[in-house]
Amino acid sequence: MLKKVIALLILILSDFAAILLSFFLAYLLRLEIFPVFDTSLLERPVFFHLYLEAAYMFAVWLIVFSYEKLYTKRHSFWEEVRLLLKSNTISFFLIMVAVFLTKQEFYYSRLIIVMAWLLSVLIHPVFRYLTKMLLIKLSFWEKKVIILGTSESSADIIDSIKENKILGYKAVGCLTDDPKKIGKSIAGIKIFGHLDEIEKWKVKTGFEDIIVTLPNVPREKLIPLMKRWELISDSIRYIPRTGDLVSTGVEVENIGKILALSVRKNMHKPWNILIKVIFEYIITTIMFLLFLPFFLIIAVAIKIDSPGPVFFIQERLGKRKKPIRIIKFRSMVQNADEGLKKYLQTHPKAEQEWRQYKKFRTYDPRVTRVGRFLRKYSLDELPQLLNVLKGDMNLVGPRPYIAEELNETELVLSVLLQVKPGITGLWQISGRSSLPFKERVKIDEYYIRNWSLWLDIVILLKTIKVTASGTGAF
Repeated sequence: MLKKVIALLILILSDFAAILLSFFLAYLLRLEIFPVFDTSLLERPVFFHLYLEAAYMFAVWLIVFSYEKLYTKRHSFWEEVRLLLKSNTISFFLIMVAVFLTKQEFYYSRLIIVMAWLLSVLIHPVFRYLTKMLLIKLSFWEKKVIILGTSESSADIIDSIKENKILGYKAVGCLTDDPKKIGKSIAGIKIFGHLDEIEKWKVKTGFEDIIVTLPNVPREKLIPLMKRWELISDSIRYIPRTGDLVSTGVEVENIGKILALSVRKNMHKPWNILIKVIFEYIITTIMFLLFLPFFLIIAVAIKIDSPGPVFFIQERLGKRKKPIRIIKFRSMVQNADEGLKKYLQTHPKAEQEWRQYKKFRTYDPRVTRVGRFLRKYSLDELPQLLNVLKGDMNLVGPRPYIAEELNETELVLSVLLQVKPGITGLWQISGRSSLPFKERVKIDEYYIRNWSLWLDIVILLKTIKVTASGTGAF
C-alpha cells in the first residue's frame, strides 16, 4: 500500500514538473522570440507570478487528470498520450477562461498559455513515460498478475503484457484446469499447477490481480470460482469466449441491469468517414508535394536497373468490390506472374510459404535489386498517394485485397469490403509481411470496428518507424 501511495505522489509531482516546464519554456520563447510585439512584457513580473500561481493552476490539472483516470487506471503508451492530449487541452482551456474572467491578461499572456499547451503535447508524454519506467524499475509501479487458463487467449494476453511494459504488469505464472499441461510453459511463462491450488500460489508469488482465460468452463462452475478468487485478488479481468466477431471490437454497456457487448463498426459511420476523408486529403496532399522530387530519382533508378516500365499497375478490390487500379513503382522483373508459377512448381518449400503468407519471406526470384530496396522501406507504395487523391483508397485502412485472397475471408467480407483499402494500416505496424495471412485479416477487421482519428494518427506515426527500420518487409 505504501508503494502505491509513493508511486501516486511521484506521478503527481512529475505531472506538475511537466506543466511547469511547459510554462517556463513558453515564457522564455515569448521573451526571446516575440518581444517586438509587446515590449511591456519585459517590465512585468510574469516569471514571479508563474510560480506564485502554479499550485493554484495545477489544481485544475489534478481534477481533470483524476476525472480521466490518469492516476487510477493503467493505460498503454499511445492511449495515455491520447488522454494526456485531451486532458491538457481541457485544462489549458479552463485556465484561459479563468485568466479572461479574472482579467489577469497583464500577467498571463494568451500567447504564453497557447505555447505552453503546444509544448505540453511533447513534454508531458515524455515525462510520464520516463517516470513510469523509473517507478517500474524501483518496483513501485509493478503489479503482479497470474493467468488462469492456458488457451490461445492466455498466450495473447502474456504477449500483450510483455509488449506494453508501461502498464507495469508482470505475469508471474499460469494455472490450468488441464493436469497434462502442468510444468510446461506458455508464451515463456511457466504453468505452475491446477486452478484449485490458487491460494497456495497466492502465497508463493504474491500476485495482486487475476486474468481469467477459461473459455471452456461452463457458467455455472465459473461464477462460484470467480467469487472465490475475489477474496485473494485486487481485481479480476475475464476474457470471454465470444469468437472472432466480438473479440475484434466491442463496447460494454448496460441495458437496465443486463450487461451487453455492443459490436462496433466505426468505419461504417457517415460522420466518421467524413472526418477521415478531410483529414487524409490534407495529409496526403502535403505528403505528395514533399515526396515529388523522390519520384523522379526512383524512376531513374528503376529504368537503369532493369528493362520495363517505371510503374506497376495492379487491379485490386476496393470498397464494395469495386475494381481499382493501384499504382506502384515497379519492383519486379517483367512477366513476374509466369515466373512465379514455374518457381512454385519446382520449389515445394516456397509453395508452402506462399500458401501461408501470400508472400515470400526469404528469397523472391521476381524482385529486382532496386525493387528489394524499395520494398524494404515501402518506397514502392508512394505512387498510391495518387490513388488516395483520386478517391480509390485511404491513406490508412485495410489491405487492398485481390479476388483470389477473398476466398479465405468469407466470414469478414461484410466488414472488409465496406471500406476503402489503405496504403498503410494496423497490419503494417503489427508485423507487415511477417504475419500469417489469416492474422492480417483479423487485424484489418479490428481496425475497421475500432477506428478513430487518434488510431489513424498513431498508425501513421508508427508507420514512419516501421518503414525506416524495414521491419517485416519482404
